[in-house]
Amino acid sequence: MELVGLLCHGCGSSNVTFDPKTRILVCNQCGREEYYSRATLNANGKVLLSKDNAIKFFTQGRFEDAEHYAKEVINISKDNAPALYIMAYYNEFICKKDGALKNFFYEISNIALEYDEVQDLKQLFLASSYNLLDYETDVLKLIVDNMQAEEDREDLCNFVDKLCPYLISRRTSMDFLTRDLVKIYIKLTELCNIPKTCFALLKSIQENPDSPYVNNSFYLQAKAKYFFDNFIQPVGEIIGSMKSMELRDKFISSYNKKRDKYKLDAAI
Repeated sequence: MELVGLLCHGCGSSNVTFDPKTRILVCNQCGREEYYSRATLNANGKVLLSKDNAIKFFTQGRFEDAEHYAKEVINISKDNAPALYIMAYYNEFICKKDGALKNFFYEISNIALEYDEVQDLKQLFLASSYNLLDYETDVLKLIVDNMQAEEDREDLCNFVDKLCPYLISRRTSMDFLTRDLVKIYIKLTELCNIPKTCFALLKSIQENPDSPYVNNSFYLQAKAKYFFDNFIQPVGEIIGSMKSMELRDKFISSYNKKRDKYKLDAAI
């Protein structure tokens, strides 16, 4: 495969062949073999152009065009994260291949992503958030694992506070709040507070479809107690972990009022 934009570092020839699996470029002129890192390949002009086109078409909802350009990226940089996500999303939701997106998150978890890849993924996740209800834990884990630096905290918070409140507002039950997600929320509150997400969780005490407030079903005492133990209490854990003392005190005060009223209404 000809690799556009790269030359042989021995003789300078553009007559080269590239194997994306091994990342080895062979010069057909002098026979020199060179290994290329992920960073080098992802910075290649052809990769950058195709990736930018893929992201542009994806955010416009032109998924076939996006998939076409994502394939061009993968032909050179086989584990480019934004391109892999676009292809997995296309396979999952356009081609109806169940498991494609789960497989993406599994495979990408073993790769140390570059800064630009993480930024591109965040853009793609936000653009496709309406289909990510079943993947919130996967998305957050991937982003958090690749944004551990202190200077990333504000950017991380902004991303989470855009994505998560939207997902929380679309939940059809309390089941999304698994222990794994609670742990990730707690980690995020310790890193960067995520006030909009915490506020969305507070609202869910009254607005989640499983809340007895939605249909005045407090008379179903076992169900009301279950919602308290498995939703309201975990929300309290998350809010109690907020990094900022000022924000934490404010949110805990609001939470305690909602919790105490719920206990009164549910006769707990």
